[in-house]
Amino acid sequence: MINARIDITLGLDGEPVVLALFDLGSEEIAASAHAVRAISVERFRTASMSVDDVLELRELTALADELADLASRTGVSTVVLRPARLSAYRNALTRFVELRDEAEWIRDEDREPLHMARELLWPLGDLAADALRAALEPGTPHSCG
Repeated sequence: MINARIDITLGLDGEPVVLALFDLGSEEIAASAHAVRAISVERFRTASMSVDDVLELRELTALADELADLASRTGVSTVVLRPARLSAYRNALTRFVELRDEAEWIRDEDREPLHMARELLWPLGDLAADALRAALEPGTPHSCG
């Protein structure tokens, strides 16, 4: 991850909108899409889901689709996420890494995404914290470390 930053712009209603922006290579994006989709399938494969589960599945599906679209491009792409989606992204990658670390075996198709997801955890955690601070205090400048 490079060029992590927080941007605060005005929405159509004149209210501040906090966005987290960062650049990832197509391989990192593809690995992220794989991890988010895998967690969606593993987490929600049960037949019965609450309304909150449906909303979370919807968010993860949209995120996985967005990442897969970015991954279809070559080179580096800028990922732009609102704080809630950034948090869902970070949580999905965290869960993906934790479940694979706890497992006694790992599928071959999870090996490279696991490596890349693990490398993204710290920077995503820092960026998510900055985005949350900016969302709670939209009038103050914020920078990413």
